[in-house]
Amino acid sequence: MKTLLIFLLTGILFVPQVFAQPSSLDEMMNHMRFTHSQLSNNIGDVIQLIKSNNTSEALTLLEGMDIKIKHMNTMFSDLVWEMSNKGH
Repeated sequence: MKTLLIFLLTGILFVPQVFAQPSSLDEMMNHMRFTHSQLSNNIGDVIQLIKSNNTSEALTLLEGMDIKIKHMNTMFSDLVWEMSNKGH
């Protein structure tokens, strides 16, 4: 009986923690939001660099943004795949 009680109490303490963990979908969405905000900030930087004739720096920043956009497209495809597997 004592063992059963300990088992039940352990389950009560740890089960909410399992459900509180973010899902892979939540993590992907948060990462995509973060990447999107970085890209939004970089657009303003590129505009300023071009206005001040720092085209080589602007091109470097744009190349980095291109890499992030390709990464974001991959994340979006993964997100759609995950959601389709969950029946959304």
